[in-house]
Amino acid sequence: MTRSASPIARAVTALDDDSRSWAIPSWLAWLLLVTPPIFMVAMIAIGGLDETVFHGLIDEDHPIEWAQFFAILIASAAFALSALRARAQGRHGLAAIYLVVAVGAFLAAGEEISWGQRILGFATPTELDTINHQGESNLHNISAVQRLFNLGEMLAGLYGFLLPLLWLVPSVRARAGRWLDPLLVPPLCLIALFFLPFAYRAIRLVILQDVGERTVELGEVPELAFYVGALVMGLVTARALRTGSRNDGPVAGNPTSPTA
Repeated sequence: MTRSASPIARAVTALDDDSRSWAIPSWLAWLLLVTPPIFMVAMIAIGGLDETVFHGLIDEDHPIEWAQFFAILIASAAFALSALRARAQGRHGLAAIYLVVAVGAFLAAGEEISWGQRILGFATPTELDTINHQGESNLHNISAVQRLFNLGEMLAGLYGFLLPLLWLVPSVRARAGRWLDPLLVPPLCLIALFFLPFAYRAIRLVILQDVGERTVELGEVPELAFYVGALVMGLVTARALRTGSRNDGPVAGNPTSPTA
């Protein structure tokens, strides 16, 4: 990449180089980058044009919720596998981080379907029913827990889209690389998947605290984006720990990249 290259050319090169270091095909990297905003805009448009189609996609036990469940459940398994592989390599700190993420993802999957309540048909315990604003057998619909969950999603989204961008700066990469394992830096192609939940939660927290039902319902789309981002991160991390494809840092062949 030359200094005379345009910003767009530099951005394209950075994305291609980063994706190559993760062994992510270029077409898939671009698909992961451009699909989230397009899907968000499409869902907003569908909501304004056809209520039936909108609710057929976004309501509970419909495609988006089940996609959320399977994405975060598989992500949990991928991070658990990553923890095992990191531990086998003697990278115990990394293994501990992946184990925490795997457990968190598994809990999120269970919460997403209220621990199978609607499938198994069991009733919500009375104590839980009185404090859960949807009357379901989960914790994330309890007001205090929901606020913590939303804050956690916002901060994780911030981490997922900001860190890969900062990692492109050589001085930041050189300094952070002394203590931060490159495997903890998400692929650059996931920044849109993580930006959506960060932006949605931040806007809800700072600007739109009291919103209508439609805005709340649309929150399912950034949540799906977040879970898909976690899924891809888990899968490429597990593979990188097996093949060593990320050990040379964010850009394959870059002599200034820190080692894992």
